[in-house]
Amino acid sequence: MVAMRLWILLIFFNLAFVLPATSNAADVGGIRVEGAKRIEPDTVKSHVTFTPGQTPDRDAVSKSIKALYDTGFFKDVAIEMEGNTIIVRVVENPTVSKVSFEGHDALTTEELEKIVQLKAHSLFNRSTTERDIAALRQAFRVKGFFLAKIDLEVKELDQNLVNVVYRVFEGSKSRVSKVRIIGNKEVSEKKLLKKLMIQPSGLFSWFTDDDAYDRDKLLFDQSQMRNVYLDEGYARVQVESSVAEMTPDRKAFVVTHSVHEGERYRFGDIDVQGDFDELPKAKLMEALRIIKGEWYSRDLMRQSIEKLTDLIGDFGYAFLDIQPLTKIDDDAKTVAVNFQVAKGRRVYVNRIEVVGNSRTRDNVVRREVTMNEGDRFSASAMRDSKKNIGDLNFFESVEVTTPATGNPDQVDVQIKVAEKPTGTFSVGAGYSTTDSFIGTASVSQNNFLGRGQRLVLSTALSGTTTNFDFSFTEPYFMDKHLSAGFDLFARDADRRLIGAYTEKTYGGALRLGFPISKNLRNNLSYNLAQVDIQATGSLPSRALQAQADESPYIRSMVSNALIWSDVNSTMMPTKGKTHRLTTDFAGLGGDVTFARAMVDSQLYHPITSDEEWVGHLRGRAGIIDGMSKDVPIFERFHLGGGQSVRGFKPGGIGPRTTPEDDAYGGTHFEQVNAELFFPFLGLGDKGVRGVTFMDLGYVGDWSLPTDVRPSGGVRLAAGVGIHWNSPFGPLRLTFSTPLVKEEIDKTRIFDFSMGTTL
Repeated sequence: MVAMRLWILLIFFNLAFVLPATSNAADVGGIRVEGAKRIEPDTVKSHVTFTPGQTPDRDAVSKSIKALYDTGFFKDVAIEMEGNTIIVRVVENPTVSKVSFEGHDALTTEELEKIVQLKAHSLFNRSTTERDIAALRQAFRVKGFFLAKIDLEVKELDQNLVNVVYRVFEGSKSRVSKVRIIGNKEVSEKKLLKKLMIQPSGLFSWFTDDDAYDRDKLLFDQSQMRNVYLDEGYARVQVESSVAEMTPDRKAFVVTHSVHEGERYRFGDIDVQGDFDELPKAKLMEALRIIKGEWYSRDLMRQSIEKLTDLIGDFGYAFLDIQPLTKIDDDAKTVAVNFQVAKGRRVYVNRIEVVGNSRTRDNVVRREVTMNEGDRFSASAMRDSKKNIGDLNFFESVEVTTPATGNPDQVDVQIKVAEKPTGTFSVGAGYSTTDSFIGTASVSQNNFLGRGQRLVLSTALSGTTTNFDFSFTEPYFMDKHLSAGFDLFARDADRRLIGAYTEKTYGGALRLGFPISKNLRNNLSYNLAQVDIQATGSLPSRALQAQADESPYIRSMVSNALIWSDVNSTMMPTKGKTHRLTTDFAGLGGDVTFARAMVDSQLYHPITSDEEWVGHLRGRAGIIDGMSKDVPIFERFHLGGGQSVRGFKPGGIGPRTTPEDDAYGGTHFEQVNAELFFPFLGLGDKGVRGVTFMDLGYVGDWSLPTDVRPSGGVRLAAGVGIHWNSPFGPLRLTFSTPLVKEEIDKTRIFDFSMGTTL
């Protein structure tokens, strides 16, 4: 504003003192520039609106001065006439030597540097600094410092240089002490608040930072409230106002939303019309997620459009347009929906192009695309391709577009990626009630040489285990959809928490994996290892000592894993199923002979539409046969602990030796886990969930040595806990109580693990 006023005064000054001298002047004979040092005189002249041979009037002089100011190069401009020569006198803006920030804590210097437009070595411009100050204020408001002030200090240096300092006075954080909703009768305040970005200050606000007031967040919350009502059937809902008022002590805000709910509506007549005739209308209607007579929901309409888009788009229609036309009947309280389909032209894939990749090779991206050049366009294949590329975890972002070509029957598929670092060196620590303190270190490269290969060297140390691993994986062996790799490992485990022995394992493995279908995969491996067990304690059991006397063992084993999965997330699944069948056969040479089979099935099912309440059911079972030999203790099944049946120690369920009472393990086991995940203190977006569970398990053996007691009956335990997928690794905390147990069992009420578990 100050700069604008100065500019206006300068124009009036020039018009008042220059133009009287030029109004009766002869035509301009020439233009001379004075004061320009870094800016070329010809650049100055290019912004003057009159030329030699013309007589400038007041309007021409005014426009010239304005044009020169608009360049941002000058802080002062004057135009005068001497004889028949126009003199353009300019004072250049200084050059910025350095931009710095003072007084800030909520944002780092690096974050502030990204916000401001003024940079070192650029020309100083007041209008730019005013925009920067406004942007900085907004950034601090987002962090909750609504009363933050930004002062500008310009320090003049020699040679027309300046240092610019943005001095920040953050003040106290502007919290929202209360959020009120007025006018809601049918939809609970709790349900509405759960969807809002601005929350009242609470116990975990320091962590979530969701009680910081910001105008943009407030406007977003207006839209969120309306969406909740539209998804609940209130087609005429109106969010009348959303205001934030500061408390008298100016330390906090009170946010008030006013809503008029209106009546609740149901879906009326539903139809699909348009020019798509490759499928009967009945097939299109089956794809819809809405049913006449059910409560109206805009989210279900959106899901219906997505299903129609995939179904119709798979016939080659890349420029498909589906518009839902709604007709509200206020008397019948219904909303009729007519999906209007305009399929456009059927197109084929002309060229698949990858852009934005400097390190990753094109073929690493292209092999994840489920379409080929020349194929008919498919909307679902586009979606699957984007997911496949994203699952590589090589890129910050993946964008798949279909730009038109010169041929109306063809489209290009352009895959735009933004790469991220894929090589990591990590050092971590954790603690668990099973392994005590855990330390980890690893060097990994998930995109080795840009070929998509994975290379890992890692070590993990805990109170009971020491692991060293080296692995290499080629995901497309011999340019085919085969993953191949090898592992080298050395493991030293103290098993005295389970039984009175220690175990050292050295060896390696070869792996080969391939997909059978979209959701089904097969992994085959060969493992060769030396296993050395040593009995500990003063009086080890005869059964255990007999096995230790035969140590070390050479184990030569072939394994096969058949895996089927359609879960929507590997970290926090909310729906889908996984099934795994693993078979092992040892005896192709070596000292160990057995055949083993294990099944592991899991089901995730959302209980609520927002997928915050999720049911999880898991069933596991296994059987092993020594093929006329005793199954060694290190291959037997054990249950108990946070990963199997909670409420019991690891190895706390199953046959035990006498009189030492050590876990011996069994040759078969059965396990069932039933869990219910639920939102915990509004921290779902931070990866925190509460869980209540019931675990059932049994470990048995049909032929035990005489000094080993059988396990007894089935065990049952129940409890509650918290799961957090934290930035430093998964955190699991559970409290459980054995409901059915045997006298020989080893129980544990509390289980805790943080960081990487072994």
